[in-house]
Amino acid sequence: MLAAAACALPARAQYQGHSTTEQQPGATHLRATAVLEFTGDLGDIKASRLVPVAIWDGVQYQPGGLYLAQPAPLAVLSGTQYELESDGRSQGFFNVKDAEDLAGLWIGVGSFQAPAPPPPKRAAKDSGHAYFVHDADPDKPHFAHRPPPDNSPDGDTTAQSGSSTGGPTLHPRSGDNSSGNNSGGVSKSSQPEVDPDRPTFHNRVQNNQTASNQMSIDPDRPHLSYTTPESQQKLAKPDALFGFPAGMKQITGISDSNPLDTQSFAYSWASPDDAAKMQSALEAVAQQAVAPPAPASPAPKTASAHTTRHKAAAPAPPPPPLLADEKFHVFGLTLGGGATMVFSAHTTTAPEKYVTLIAQPDFYGNAQVLLKQVTTGDNLDVTPRMRLIDAVDTEGNGRGNLLFELRGQTYREFAIYRVNDGQASQVFVTQPTATN
Repeated sequence: MLAAAACALPARAQYQGHSTTEQQPGATHLRATAVLEFTGDLGDIKASRLVPVAIWDGVQYQPGGLYLAQPAPLAVLSGTQYELESDGRSQGFFNVKDAEDLAGLWIGVGSFQAPAPPPPKRAAKDSGHAYFVHDADPDKPHFAHRPPPDNSPDGDTTAQSGSSTGGPTLHPRSGDNSSGNNSGGVSKSSQPEVDPDRPTFHNRVQNNQTASNQMSIDPDRPHLSYTTPESQQKLAKPDALFGFPAGMKQITGISDSNPLDTQSFAYSWASPDDAAKMQSALEAVAQQAVAPPAPASPAPKTASAHTTRHKAAAPAPPPPPLLADEKFHVFGLTLGGGATMVFSAHTTTAPEKYVTLIAQPDFYGNAQVLLKQVTTGDNLDVTPRMRLIDAVDTEGNGRGNLLFELRGQTYREFAIYRVNDGQASQVFVTQPTATN
């Protein structure tokens, strides 16, 4: 498997994929899913790398590390912005500044951007009358605009900022010195201000492009969520993460060509007892899955005529194996839907056994296992260990899927699982990449 993957690496860098705009005219929606791996905390990242997983083109999944590679793939194009999510809730942004090719594996490096604070609420002023508002917000949308009162001595209101009809006023852009020369028509200073920190979705970065991204860039090439050039210039020098250091953390990232509201996939139990009941039930299933086989009962001995027959006592069942590193996650993958549970653990004795369960409560409130995977530490390259990353909306349809890392002894993959109609099925998996 590894030899075949190594042979495929040169071809991966040349993969062009297909553009949704070519196969489906008018369909331009692209949604990329990636995993940000980092050390430190989100607000103080020491080193990081963004690993592209998949791009949903509206019809099917495309490999994120290969799609539209020219030579860097679309998912890590300089200037792309990913919204980081935990249980579907926004945790901030990651702005890709550079793309690097690590032996056929493309990663993005960049900087974390904290989410913008909510705008402060304006204190409502007491006008003293229920039907009049004296201090109206000039930026508030309105249907009919009343002209300002005539307070000038000669009644001329044109000397004030604004027209005599009370229409909206254009404000000069800060830092523009062309406002003094306005005889040649409308000046640049009359353009409305643009917030430099506002994310844009159809804006190409003109500066700070790497050499790899400057080669053969198609001007009609589609792109994902983009930051502005001003934001790119503020990014500090990125520090790429290499290897798998202790304490490495993972968080999902979404970049969409069409902005969509995030949706929480956190599930709230009606009672805390329900959560404890389900976790205990899945723990029992996991212990049974990794328990050693019961010893065979000894064959009964043939009794002679002069011996008294004694019934052989059945051997006592072995105690349930101890589980370590237990993780129990519960998601509501659909709006108003039931719980989807993921349980994982491993044994403490050699050879270690790893177990991962995906389950849902049935009609009677019992845990129904939809998927069970068991592997051993000496067989990971045949059956990798399933490590849950998070629930994420990979298709932009408001429905959560489960994103796993499949970790072998010498390689790893990322896989997307869809839970639907009482089944958990793998709908996408990346090509294997070496871990050492």
